[in-house]
Amino acid sequence: MTNKYLLVGRKLIQRISQSTSVIYLKNNKKTISIATIFAFFIFAGYYLINHTEIMQNILGIGYLNSFLLLIFYGGVLLTNFGIMYATILLCRKKLSIKNSLLLTIYSSLINFFGPLQSGPAVRAVYLKSKIGLRIRDYTYAMLFYYFAFAALNISLLFINTLPWLTIIGIILAIFMTIIGINKFRLQSLKKYVLYIFALTTIQILLMTVIYSIELNAVNHLANYNIMQTIVYTASANLSLFVSLTPGAIGFREAFLVISGSLHNIPLNSIIASGVIDRAIYILFLIILFFVSSGLHLKQVFIRKQQS
Repeated sequence: MTNKYLLVGRKLIQRISQSTSVIYLKNNKKTISIATIFAFFIFAGYYLINHTEIMQNILGIGYLNSFLLLIFYGGVLLTNFGIMYATILLCRKKLSIKNSLLLTIYSSLINFFGPLQSGPAVRAVYLKSKIGLRIRDYTYAMLFYYFAFAALNISLLFINTLPWLTIIGIILAIFMTIIGINKFRLQSLKKYVLYIFALTTIQILLMTVIYSIELNAVNHLANYNIMQTIVYTASANLSLFVSLTPGAIGFREAFLVISGSLHNIPLNSIIASGVIDRAIYILFLIILFFVSSGLHLKQVFIRKQQS
């Protein structure tokens, strides 16, 4: 029975990967990503020139808000670490906590600055060479995280307009998770599946707090409520599935504009908070780079001392 579901899943993935739109994206992804970045900066630059008050709001978010954003992005990094660690255990393999943390940091850096969101691929290749975890097994395990991430965010899109649909969506996601545990005979490993689901939920909550700080920092008078911010967060998160650019530049804004009728947040706030978010996140990654470099140098020094 399990093999039957795996076969169906493989056929579905193969059908999607061989579709005209996916093939076009594969063949032209570099051109599309570069064009999207240029289009975004041209549009954002033109918009900022014609709305000078936005720059004043961006520069006036304050040190406290900046510090809080860095702290919460640290929390997001820890959820990524926890999800990856649980995913490795789900595949019946193990990697040390220190190496797992370093891999999370390095893959986060590569995912933003590297070509075309390459972080997950780097993790898969490293785990294969380091602990012998097959790329196929890691991919299947990661698909559950992507399922949980997509299901929760799609459900939360309607929390402000159709809350009953959000409740049904979350219940279905939990129900399908339980079915998946039974169908794929993961009863002995179900705690790792539940860890991934719980950490994904925490990750979305942390992103909601981050976007709430940014939105209210750039528009003090708007006083956006929690429901608006949750929908805004869900829209921004879903853009990661189609982003070809660093930090989903351009794609995130497109998703937020398209879903404007659901969260009712105006374009000026979307642009201003987007600029702040990228600036803070780049600062966060720079800090991560120096921290990880320090940890790596410390490991090298200890090895030399021992030898």
